[in-house]
This record gives sequence, C-alpha cells and structure tokens, in this order.
Amino acid sequence: MTKLLITESLITNKQDFIKLSNISEVVEFITYDEFLNTTTLSLFDEYSKKFVFDKFVNFRDLSKSNYEFSLDYIFQIKKSSLSKFSDVSNDIEVIESSKKGKDKFFPWDLSNIIFNQKKSLTGEIIFEFCQNEYLFQQFLSYLNKELLRTNLLFDNEEDSVALLLGEKSDFKYELAKRRLNNISRDNLNQSFHQLNKIERLTNESEFNHENNKRFVVGIKKLLEF
Repeated sequence: MTKLLITESLITNKQDFIKLSNISEVVEFITYDEFLNTTTLSLFDEYSKKFVFDKFVNFRDLSKSNYEFSLDYIFQIKKSSLSKFSDVSNDIEVIESSKKGKDKFFPWDLSNIIFNQKKSLTGEIIFEFCQNEYLFQQFLSYLNKELLRTNLLFDNEEDSVALLLGEKSDFKYELAKRRLNNISRDNLNQSFHQLNKIERLTNESEFNHENNKRFVVGIKKLLEF
C-alpha cells in the first residue's frame, strides 16, 4: 500500500522523517529520478519501503509513470493535492506530518507573505527577520531578484529574461507573470527605491531592527495583492 505524507516542507533527512511521520520501520531514501527508473520492488530488496525525499508529487505525476498504488512507496504531497487521489483511496494511507510551528525561516517565507494580501505579518516572523542580520540580508537579495524578474517582463519575453538572469524558465516565471498582472509599474519602482534605501541605511549605519521593520511593513503595502 502506498503512503502519502502530507507536509508543508520537504522532509529530507531520516531524523525528521521518523519524528514527523511516526514511521519507525527501516525505509530507504531515494530520489524521484531513482523512483522513475524502477517502480517495482524486488522480493529480495533489503528495504521493504522506499521514501521519495526530494520532491512533492501529485496524482498526475504518478499516473503518467503508470505507478501501481499497491506498491510500498512513501511520497510527500501538499495537502491541496490530496483530493486528486480519491480514485485510489483504497490503495493509499494518508499520514499528516506531526510538525508544529516552524523552527527555521527562509527568505521566501517572508517574500510570500509580502506578496499575499491574505497573509499577515506576525510578530514572530518580523522578529526572526528584522533581528537577524544574515537572514535579513538574504531576504533583501531574494526579494530584489523577485522584483527584477517581474520588472524585466514588462518589456521582454520570458525566455530572454531567463537567459539574462541565468536561470531556468520554470514556476518562478508563472509567479512573476501573476505579479506583473497585479502590481503597477509605479509600485514596482517605489519598491526598488525602498530596497535601495534600506540597503544604503544598513551600509551607512548599524543594523537597525526598527528600520528593518518599517521597510518590511512598507514594502508589503506596495506589493500585496
């Protein structure tokens, strides 16, 4: 029987896997590419279960690979995609990750909140980013790249922008195009101005929590939709 592990972020190491899935049996960690290369389990395999650790899957992915849900694999999925597996409900077991809260933040965590009108800035996330100089600088760099990608799409084709920025034309560009359709050019220009201002303040004076907080609150007002 296939197990579907619902989790907010990919589980990539065995300690987290045991802690968050409550599965204590011996499991082999494999990549999604390794899974695609073999979808049958040998009777003489050392491991009875295999866990795909490097990718969220969905029903379409598995259907395209002609996967048999009676096999003993464990996949990670987003909660939003669970309903798509209704046709094979008799052959799957759903496990919800037991993770509570968040013990580590990344630049895209704050960026996603800033662009999303439905999400609010919490005291926890403001504290984490605005008090931690290294994390705040990572966020500024990440946000600058997000805005640059969106701004360039005003006057350039997607493939040209991807080539210029040295990156793949993938989901980042679907996201950038949605932002392009919802954020005015004036607001984008003001956002670049605010970015330059906070970077200048940080370089010219000491790292300042209040300056950082004002920047985060102000930039969200310009970019959320």
